Amino acid sequence: MSKTQQLAQKVIYIRGRSSFTQEEIANKLGVSRQSWILVEKGQRDLNTEELKKLSEIFGVDIVDFFKETPNIDKFKQMYFACIRLAADEQGGIPKTKLAKLLYLVDFSNFFYSLESMSGIKYRRMQYGPVAEAFFSLTEDFYEGGEINIQPVSEALIISATTQEQATDKLKPKELKLIKTICSLWKNKRTMEIVNFTHQQKPWKMCREGEYIPYELIIQEDPEHVYQPFTRQ
Repeated sequence: MSKTQQLAQKVIYIRGRSSFTQEEIANKLGVSRQSWILVEKGQRDLNTEELKKLSEIFGVDIVDFFKETPNIDKFKQMYFACIRLAADEQGGIPKTKLAKLLYLVDFSNFFYSLESMSGIKYRRMQYGPVAEAFFSLTEDFYEGGEINIQPVSEALIISATTQEQATDKLKPKELKLIKTICSLWKNKRTMEIVNFTHQQKPWKMCREGEYIPYELIIQEDPEHVYQPFTRQ
């Protein structure tokens, strides 16, 4: 991966922690949205002045743009794999359920291998752990035509616009874990997976809005890492 692409990954990640859209960032920098999209694709360099402006916008140091970053491309493949493998007969999955599946995938992978699948941070939110880049990336996918979002009752249902999604950044054992977790939760209601994550130590041991250390999953009962509770 080139330095420009690495910087693009970091920029996407940092923007994902904020509430700024691509268009808002482009306007603040004084460039077109298309120009900013090229930055996030790793096809356009940022000059020193633009980096300085971005550091002020995001409230970070310039050096933060060059620190090791989570694998956004891999997270995207995880995102679409979960949609494909856990969608209902109409091809959709509730937004909240998708967020929880991604958490289970990342933290389960850490439980078994001592490393997360994506490296993305998760926060303790009202409806369970959520990847901090989840909402901004979902908006990007929607604006880019990669997903559809349809309100149904009180839920937002996400569906992919194409079944042809790459998985080349996922190791065979990682893809197998995703398939296993999705198959177990595919026919479960959203509140079942929400309640499940609320019963886990990572969520219980953190406060609202806090980052959840991956290491907390190690303290979980092996049978409750990702498997739904068995009804008595």
